[in-house]
Order: sequence, then C-alpha cells, then structure tokens
Amino acid sequence: MSGTKTLTKDDWLRAAMELLRTRGIGGVRVLPLAKQLGVSRGSFYWHFEDRDDLLRSMLDWWDREMTDGVIQVANGSSGSPRARLVAVAEDVVRFDRNRYEAAIRTWAEGDKRVAKTLKRVVNKRLDYVTSLFREAGFSPAEARARGDLLAVYIMSEDSILADETVEARLRLLRRQIRLLTE
Repeated sequence: MSGTKTLTKDDWLRAAMELLRTRGIGGVRVLPLAKQLGVSRGSFYWHFEDRDDLLRSMLDWWDREMTDGVIQVANGSSGSPRARLVAVAEDVVRFDRNRYEAAIRTWAEGDKRVAKTLKRVVNKRLDYVTSLFREAGFSPAEARARGDLLAVYIMSEDSILADETVEARLRLLRRQIRLLTE
C-alpha cells in the first residue's frame, strides 16, 4: 500500500472551512490548504477547478452539512414537534454545527453571492423550525415568532455560552424549547 494520502472533496472542504473560521476568507488559499493536509497542490485540482470553485463548494457544503444534515436528523427522530425541536438543538450543539456562522456572516459582508446564500440558508432554517411550531398547533404568526427566536438563538448560542459545557448548553436549550412550546 502506498504512503500517499487519498483525500476526498469533503476533506478539502472541511479544511477550507476551518481556515475560513480561523483566518477569514483571505486565508482560504490553495497552498496553505495543501500544506495543512500534507499533500501537493495537484491534489486540489483533482477536486476543484480553481479557488472560486472551492469557494462555491464551501457554501454548498456549509448548507448541506450544517442545515440539511440537521433537518434530516430531526425528521428521522420520531415523536412530537417538541421532540424534533430538541433533536435540532441537540444536533447543532453536540456536533458544533454553528461553528462557522460568524465566519460565513463576515464573509457575506464583502461578497454578494455569499450574502445571497446566507439569506437563503437562514430562511430555510427559520422556515423549518417555524414548521415544527406550526405542527405543534401554533398560529402562523406565533409559530414564526417562536421559530425565529429559537433558530436565531441556536445559530449563535455557542458564542453566548462559550464557557459552558455541552450538557449545560443542552439543558438550557431543552428548557427554552419547553417554554416556547407550552
């Protein structure tokens, strides 16, 4: 067996997202990524046409992994709308799915394409959480107000409660969901 690393497109995207989070969009470059992953730049071009293709792919990955993945987990859990809201919160917190939010928002400030994607993804999240409140029996206006409160909180709770344990954060989220669904 060869000592050469075989990287997937997702390996590159995860590394690129970490560079975005730690260095900003200016730090997402092919050579630093290749060095971080311990491979040549040629490996990059196996998966991406150029840096712009990487950036587009990062946005798609962020939406798929940090939004669609959460929705899929929640839809796969059986039970009441409240139970699915808890599943959303637990998945986001346990798997740190909100860790790129600040970096994406900062990137969006200087890039209209990213701002458009951010808006679409946030609306998808708000619509999904709102739909669970509707399913729980709330009027459209009440469901939207409660959905917005919870979704916005979940998207930013890691920065608010950075010093708390995962379990403490989950206890608070469960309590908030109970209050919002009563």
